[in-house]
Amino acid sequence: MVEEGIYDPAELDEDVELDPGQRKRVLDLFYRLDALTHYEVLGVATESDKKAIKRSYFELAASFHPDKFFRKRLGNFKLKMETIFGRLTQAHDVLTQKSTRSEYDQYLSDQAHTRGIESMLKDVLSEMAAAERAVKQAVADVPPLDLAPTAAGAPLSLSPSPSPSPSPSPPNVARGSIPAAEARTRRDVLARRLLGGRAPPARGGSPSPAKPAAKMPHASSSDAVDALRRRYEERVATARRFQSKKYADQAATALAQNDPIAASNAYKVALTLAPDDPEIIAAHDRAQLAANGILGETYTRQAGYEEKSDNFSEAAKSWKRVVQARPTEALPHERAANAIVRAGGDLHEAARLGLVACSIEPTNAKYRLTLANVYLAAGLNLNAKRELEVAAQLSPQDDTIIALLKRVSKAT
Repeated sequence: MVEEGIYDPAELDEDVELDPGQRKRVLDLFYRLDALTHYEVLGVATESDKKAIKRSYFELAASFHPDKFFRKRLGNFKLKMETIFGRLTQAHDVLTQKSTRSEYDQYLSDQAHTRGIESMLKDVLSEMAAAERAVKQAVADVPPLDLAPTAAGAPLSLSPSPSPSPSPSPPNVARGSIPAAEARTRRDVLARRLLGGRAPPARGGSPSPAKPAAKMPHASSSDAVDALRRRYEERVATARRFQSKKYADQAATALAQNDPIAASNAYKVALTLAPDDPEIIAAHDRAQLAANGILGETYTRQAGYEEKSDNFSEAAKSWKRVVQARPTEALPHERAANAIVRAGGDLHEAARLGLVACSIEPTNAKYRLTLANVYLAAGLNLNAKRELEVAAQLSPQDDTIIALLKRVSKAT
């Protein structure tokens, strides 16, 4: 079943000498080619033997080979059918040779690995949100602080909410317009709770004769507010430390299982809860370094196969992921720039990557040549000539550089 919207249904109405079923089959396959593996293009299982692969290829080739429709009016379908047939042939040639099939299977394995990694990286965000929810749940039994300005310019008071008032408020009284007497009562009630039932001294009055003022604990609504705030903040801090330790322990377990990527992700969550913990910071940096090593190696293999297959659009994506994992290395920057140019991608991005490569290794003639090719693709011939001149000085025996410099010099 083909996903709806994969192509414009109006393409089925083109006036060509193909029956409706054949038109739909061409469009369905053509617009999915980039997402299909060689096995999927041929419609065979990954464990299929050479004989089954060849049989499937010849059956499909009979349906899509342009020669079968010689002298027929094919319109825009002709190019699509040629593209499909080319991909079928490529799949056949790769999968029927032991060495090329082995390389391709390794590439598929690397792809599956990197997709799993990307999925794990995305899951970090949801884990961070889950950790914050766990913190809130842990302090849910502590009454939230309700900031309510009192009337007549009295200080702000913090009181547990929700809390039933001694008497119901008028229906249309706005929040914060509590009568001064009621506000004082609420503050005194809260102060008693925090003082274990002992009453605070009355405002403007004299101490009770039965309890000398010198021996009474001095507490005000402000003291009550501070005590409640401290209690709440301590509970939050304790909950955050607990959650942080939980994820740090998960990271340590992942490292023990030789999974630095999972460890790095767990440490990331721990750091959102304890961003200033030096032990977690150091542990995260070590795990991230190991994870970058795995990411860089896997994406480098993947990019190399994509370059070899002239799939420069995907190679550009893979090399850019290597750049993220190895930001101080020149090679992935240069390879990413080259792949972007070959794929007809964003030349501004390619130039930026090429410049970084040259800044890291300024005496590498190959990197200068790549940057020059970026400039040529962008129509910046003078910039290209400048880079080629530097490259020629660095590598005067390189025929490719010398030839390109002569050609660019004539054109400028």
